[in-house]
Amino acid sequence: MTTNSSDNPYATPGSSLHEPRVNSGALSVEEALARDYDFRIGEVLGEAWHKVKGMKGTLIGAVLIYGVAINVISFVIALVLGLLGLFQVSHAGTQVLEIVVNVFAGALCYPLLAGLNLIGIRRAADQPAEINEMFSHFGLFTPLFITGLGITALIYLGMFLLLLPGIYLGVAYSLAVPLLVERNLSPWQAMEASRKAISKHWFKVFGLFLAIGGILLLSAIPLGIGLVWTLPMAIIAIGVLYRTIFGVLPPAN
Repeated sequence: MTTNSSDNPYATPGSSLHEPRVNSGALSVEEALARDYDFRIGEVLGEAWHKVKGMKGTLIGAVLIYGVAINVISFVIALVLGLLGLFQVSHAGTQVLEIVVNVFAGALCYPLLAGLNLIGIRRAADQPAEINEMFSHFGLFTPLFITGLGITALIYLGMFLLLLPGIYLGVAYSLAVPLLVERNLSPWQAMEASRKAISKHWFKVFGLFLAIGGILLLSAIPLGIGLVWTLPMAIIAIGVLYRTIFGVLPPAN
């Protein structure tokens, strides 16, 4: 879904999360947060597995685009910092700079991450899901970049404090990026909507992510061949979770 940045509440202060949509089949964010939801981990994974058929090429291609982009950007940032002599510091200082490189590279690639998320969400909702979704959200680069920095900073802060707060926020903010894009929310609105929704069943969502991680790990053992099936399944499973909580708006015409 392509979203014009001028329509985003990030540029329009005072916008409401409650925007009734005719025949959309999706709840408003306020309605989604006001109700309860539930799911079974096995059913989410089973549905995602069935929906992999016909999507492996698209999703593997999307993952490769994202992976290449984040590695190239990380290399360029590290090269620039190296030319400036910033890596010629203590071991601790070098580690800090490596974290900075990873954080900024990740935030710069959030438009691509948004596209990857939306492909999984579209597939979960049985809507057209195509590779060009990866390049459809650069108009929201600034709010996505801010969201990426905000989420990463808070997670790192939580990790440094006692580890558990960082784990909590990492799970709680996992739907913030697609919410920003799919529902035209500001960075803070998207982060809070994701946190409030997931916190209703945080342990079950955490269990879903643990199950996905275990499946990915096991499938990577035989030369990574199994990832051709399990990576698409993981992306679609997150889409199924998103659809279960918020529903999915129809693609823009």
